[in-house]
Amino acid sequence: MTAQNGSESDLLRRLPPVRGRLTANAPIGPMTWFRVGGPAEALFRPADTEDLAAFLAALPPDIPVTVIGVGSNLLVRDGGIPGIVIRLGRGFVDIVPGRGQVETGAGALDLNVALTAAEAGIAGLEFLSGIPGTVGGGFRTNAGAYGTEFKDALISADALDRRGQLHTVTPAEMGLS
Repeated sequence: MTAQNGSESDLLRRLPPVRGRLTANAPIGPMTWFRVGGPAEALFRPADTEDLAAFLAALPPDIPVTVIGVGSNLLVRDGGIPGIVIRLGRGFVDIVPGRGQVETGAGALDLNVALTAAEAGIAGLEFLSGIPGTVGGGFRTNAGAYGTEFKDALISADALDRRGQLHTVTPAEMGLS
């Protein structure tokens, strides 16, 4: 674990070990497009899916968890965000085009997915070019543009629950219909 930003907080002492980065009292405002808002009590940037799954599995259940993307549609109150804020980074941005579909990490920017799909001759993801943010946020909110929403293009998603268990879910299973 890498602890940054001053002395370890009480919260950091309760957290499981990680390979990614943990930061106490991390400023979140600068991570949002509006550039306003208070700090996260603790910010976790997991190294990869395995790091995130292990962290969630060992995280005490009373600690609140908030997941953010690149902050394109996020306002943070001046008082900040209690508990753990998880921000996906480099280990979650891969974009792999295949036969008529694209596999991507939740941290990949929507625009980059649209461009990669177009370069690979894959149609149906053009709408992503009009959505700011990441695939994870777009899926969670069923974001859309130009008459198409995530539920219309998504086949399935691999998602971790609060206990660190991996599930493959369809848009319908996520309540996107």
